[in-house]
Amino acid sequence: MCGKAAVSHLSWKDVYGWASSLTPPRALPADPKDRVNISPSRLRRVREPGSMVWETLPAIYADGATDQPTEATWPFLPYWANGQLPRNKASKLISTANARLRHDGAPFAPSYMGAWAKDLRLLVPVSWFYEFDSRVKPQIPYAVFPLHAPFWTLCGLGSWYTAADGSQKLSVSIITVEPNEILKSVGHNRSPAILQSPHDAERWLRATKQEVLELLQPFPSESMGVEQVPMGIKIPGNENITLPACIAKRP
Repeated sequence: MCGKAAVSHLSWKDVYGWASSLTPPRALPADPKDRVNISPSRLRRVREPGSMVWETLPAIYADGATDQPTEATWPFLPYWANGQLPRNKASKLISTANARLRHDGAPFAPSYMGAWAKDLRLLVPVSWFYEFDSRVKPQIPYAVFPLHAPFWTLCGLGSWYTAADGSQKLSVSIITVEPNEILKSVGHNRSPAILQSPHDAERWLRATKQEVLELLQPFPSESMGVEQVPMGIKIPGNENITLPACIAKRP
């Protein structure tokens, strides 16, 4: 799965330069803020709505003839959640940070099928993401980074919602697929869906559903690196992390 991510020295110019088949707007927004520990939005205290911490990930969506950059709220906020973290019938919070690809019946759980039906697909560029080895206690965190690309480009599903100030905002869920051997080796059973080629960026946003399903495959192990990181990465919002040099000095 993808429960934490990093955005480090990521520029929209570089993203559109890599995904050269995309059509950027005439003017790009400010580059995403550097952060090495992005978790999904959360309540600091479950019973206190005022303790809400909203988090975002950089994202690109198809807007007419333009492929528009934005900051998308993470996690996905279904239309029925009224701009809040979704809850089940028992009022317990449910996780929509990741949308698992299904191989039988509908490709996703019902919460995401509206976005799938409307082709509201997003590209989510991140510098690296984190996974946790569930075979040991306490779980050991690992940074997962690309060996042959400047950043990851993840596949997501989006949902528009009305924020508290009345503005329309986009939220995102990262699609997950089967893990490759690298992720299995660190005790993980899911992987974010990662584009394997720059040429796939436009396809993911604009091709037919059948075509884009073919893009949702495990990423090649030989192009993925992993490195153990400090336990402090587990603390949501904690940016005071000394990362290994192979991570911290990535361009």
